[in-house]
Amino acid sequence: MSKRQIFLVISLFALIPFLIWFKVFRTVDAQKIIDNLHLQFDKISFVSLDYQPGERQLLGMKSKVINGVVHVGEGSETAKYQFSADAYTGEIMEITNQ
Repeated sequence: MSKRQIFLVISLFALIPFLIWFKVFRTVDAQKIIDNLHLQFDKISFVSLDYQPGERQLLGMKSKVINGVVHVGEGSETAKYQFSADAYTGEIMEITNQ
């Protein structure tokens, strides 16, 4: 094997774990969280997201979550809900009335 072939093989072996790590630990697109909220609520008027994932202890496990607020309804009938969504899957984990 030439030096170039050895370099290519070593580069591939170094690159593959990095790509796997990047795929597993990247955060979810905000649109997926908003789509999941629209599945649970009708007449959403406003959604606010905190794009910096925070850690939260749920059921004895540390999870990275994205927090936010959703406003449902209009005018005097507006209800505000705080929610937490999983930072990696976009699944809504908890919703509480504000």
